[in-house]
Amino acid sequence: MRKDKSSKKENAINNVAEKIKKNVKHEKKPKTSSSFEKKKDLEQLYVYVVIVSQQVANTVLKLLQNIGSSAQFVHNGRGTAPNEVLAVIGAKDAKKAVINAFVSEDKLKLVQEELDIFFSVGHKNRGIAFAIPLSSIQGVRMYKYLTQTI
Repeated sequence: MRKDKSSKKENAINNVAEKIKKNVKHEKKPKTSSSFEKKKDLEQLYVYVVIVSQQVANTVLKLLQNIGSSAQFVHNGRGTAPNEVLAVIGAKDAKKAVINAFVSEDKLKLVQEELDIFFSVGHKNRGIAFAIPLSSIQGVRMYKYLTQTI
């Protein structure tokens, strides 16, 4: 008798569980909002590369941050000129900082102007800078991170 009661309970529980599963499967999910691309105009991003001596790297980083660069990465490097050549041109060492910064298209011209002024101010502020356009980025979340819209 107990087995009959327990099996009846199990059957009832299974029936209820099946009904719940069916209802959940057929429930319509609310429509999600339109995609990020439709909501916001996507701006062209550039990787702006600046190579300067390590002595002035922090100044360049602050300059890029003040302009609105969303992310900067610094790598240490070393120039390829021999010590004899460095002595002739008056350069003491070949330690360099390679700065990669992400800049949106609307801020690109401002970054170029500010770095042009920075490079012309003093002989310690020598370096090279160039921009590389990004043709694609994997994922909307990465784009939002790089453009500081997340």
